[in-house]
Amino acid sequence: MDNLTPESTLLYFLRTLFGSSAEYAVYIPDSGNVIVLTKGQLVFLVERGCADAMIKTLPQLASRNIIRPVDPESIEYPEEIRALYVENTGSFIGTLETALYPDEPQYPEWWNAPVPFAISSRGVLRINDTAANMFGLGLERLNAGELPERDEFIVRLDGLNGTRFIAFRKLKPGIFTIDDCTEDLTDAQDITWWAAVGQAWVKEIEAKGGKWQRLSAPPEGKSTAFRKCEWQGQLQGYLAIDMPKKKRAPSPKKQKAPEPEAQPEQEARKSDDVITDIGPQAMALLAAGQTREDLLL
Repeated sequence: MDNLTPESTLLYFLRTLFGSSAEYAVYIPDSGNVIVLTKGQLVFLVERGCADAMIKTLPQLASRNIIRPVDPESIEYPEEIRALYVENTGSFIGTLETALYPDEPQYPEWWNAPVPFAISSRGVLRINDTAANMFGLGLERLNAGELPERDEFIVRLDGLNGTRFIAFRKLKPGIFTIDDCTEDLTDAQDITWWAAVGQAWVKEIEAKGGKWQRLSAPPEGKSTAFRKCEWQGQLQGYLAIDMPKKKRAPSPKKQKAPEPEAQPEQEARKSDDVITDIGPQAMALLAAGQTREDLLL
């Protein structure tokens, strides 16, 4: 009956019920009331055109008054009556008494194996003793209804010892193996950070007109700049960088100092001074070839 799940059709549910020793069909959803049906009620649903409807739609069919589930408390000696149960983790046959107390999940036989297991069923999350010893009971405070519907996912667990990340891997419907992936996730976040740093750097190189190239060996030639790239001591390759050469600005030409202009006023003033010193009368007495000193004699 492992193939009987909430996604199975009501027709398949009915066939499985008739092929078993059970008298009642019971669906236990993760949230909401338990749906208990007789064989006759399942036959009625199939004949009403609901043969292809999935088992998990029974709560909606009941809310529309298409079918009225049986109240298990109204049945005498439920501990002696067998029923076929379907829930998120699969199906099983048990007494009808289980329908009266549906809060506790139906654990598989290998539940207590020395492997950390978690089961999400009937709106709760439970872990086995091995998982409790490894991670504590904080995982059971998670809302089972909010867990992602994927085969693998990671949840964050905050506790007294700090933040931990727990990986869930689906083993079968509603049952998972769990593992601490804190170190791996931290390393992945560290790698992501440095990858972002590298991308920001090469974008800056490109913005300045430069070119870069990933190489497995150092580039040849002294003109090409490169960086040796390592991660945790392991060589990852080389990054060659080719930046455009900067053009030199032309040196300014030296300008000649301007020559001092002649000052005619000063020259004229010197001539006037000479005339003033000699006097007009003395100037008239100067003969050709005589100087002022000759006159003074």
